[in-house]
Amino acid sequence: MELIHSMDRLPRIRLLILDLDGTIADTVESIREAVNRALKQYGLPERSYEEIRNALGNGASELVRRSLPTNCILDEKQKEEMYQCYHRIYGETYSHCQGCYEGIPEGLRILKERGYTLAVLSNKQDVYVKALIDQLLPKGTMAMTVGQTEQPKKPDPTVPLVMARELGFSPEETAFVGDSEVDIQTAINAGMLAVGCAWGYRCRTLLVKEGAAVLLEDTEELTKLFK
Repeated sequence: MELIHSMDRLPRIRLLILDLDGTIADTVESIREAVNRALKQYGLPERSYEEIRNALGNGASELVRRSLPTNCILDEKQKEEMYQCYHRIYGETYSHCQGCYEGIPEGLRILKERGYTLAVLSNKQDVYVKALIDQLLPKGTMAMTVGQTEQPKKPDPTVPLVMARELGFSPEETAFVGDSEVDIQTAINAGMLAVGCAWGYRCRTLLVKEGAAVLLEDTEELTKLFK
């Protein structure tokens, strides 16, 4: 664990909002399966695990755009059709995620027993975020689970601030826990404690550069930080 900034506010934290992909679970293969099936329908080359991992973070539409070859000549209508194709296929593949990162279910159980309120905010489509959390974690673990809707997506602070308010907490009482630059930016934009997860899809150097207040090296450090 690396404490990068002053932790004066840590004792006040009561709400933890967590990202999903790369923070709670490694979902890349289930996403890659859907992306590659969509690409294949358009005669385009498939993408590797690393390419899909690097394309994640800004929602499904941006994921599909980033997965297209640089010389792709699809027009905007075709790109939208391909996104809809991916969205439909992912409805079949999202459940292929095998489980959470080791230590996450137990760690979340301990945090909940300690009195922390837990929530999830992801840029993945809302319907699949809710379905995955139901699949991966015991019922009642999360007080609120939110994915991408018509509301602004991360790193816009609108949704996390609404979540905190509806759950009865101020931004100063909230930590945003995630593995990407988008998550760190979201926390900072919302005035929340930015906690970076080095076990996810981005390197620790990037998380520190983006302004993470704390950097967790492994999942066990969640319960060491929030005592």
